[in-house]
Amino acid sequence: MGIMLGVANYKGELSRNLFNDKFIQPAIGFFYRHNFDRRRAWKIELCYGKISGDDAKAKTPFELDRNLSFSSTILEISPQFEYNFLPFETGRNDYAFTTFLFTGISFFKFNPKAKIGNDTYELQPLGTEGQGSNGLKKYKRFQVAIPIGGGIKISAGPVGIGIEVGARRTYTDYLDDVSTTYPDMAVLAATNGPIAVQLSDRSFSRLDTSAVITNPFMKQRGNSTDKDWYVFAGITIFWRMESILKDICKPFKFRRY
Repeated sequence: MGIMLGVANYKGELSRNLFNDKFIQPAIGFFYRHNFDRRRAWKIELCYGKISGDDAKAKTPFELDRNLSFSSTILEISPQFEYNFLPFETGRNDYAFTTFLFTGISFFKFNPKAKIGNDTYELQPLGTEGQGSNGLKKYKRFQVAIPIGGGIKISAGPVGIGIEVGARRTYTDYLDDVSTTYPDMAVLAATNGPIAVQLSDRSFSRLDTSAVITNPFMKQRGNSTDKDWYVFAGITIFWRMESILKDICKPFKFRRY
């Protein structure tokens, strides 16, 4: 069993790089690992972290003018398969170090939010790209991802210490609530109210009172062909349960190594 203390990050419309130091947020995880032998293991992990993004820290004129931002918590449960490149066993000096890879499947919940002044709003219920007001269904906040990652493990006496990085390839483009085009603002206002309009189009060009304000209907807001990613990375500390359970727990009695 073990614990992971680390950070979370994301890649999407409001953060173009998966390892963006401008949006590093805290994360924590807990896991149980069963070793089939010294190279192969099965693990189930529960992780919780936060992701965020902000056009104010972008570089392109389009993104700076778009002026969107968000934050979201990520709650994930993930069964994974690990492969050690070297034989490894916690508590054994002769099998004390290895690098490893892992993959599996992740089931996660997210909930993008944004602020107007001091007030924070959940974005999914507002349908900021017209979901729910133009025949489109609102995206689901429960999704599936594929984790891909790796790291190192070191046996340090009765415990093990590791460093791991795992990117999650999601099948949604709405971690940040930004994906396609601007909706018809008149329809959005009539359906979901003025707050939905404010959070849909926060561009500086719209806020410019000296310019002629036009409806941005069907103008680009995001890129739906590029799905979002998120990552958990950190230090792991784990300990072997054999010393406690070897006399009563069948898997430890009959392990093959």
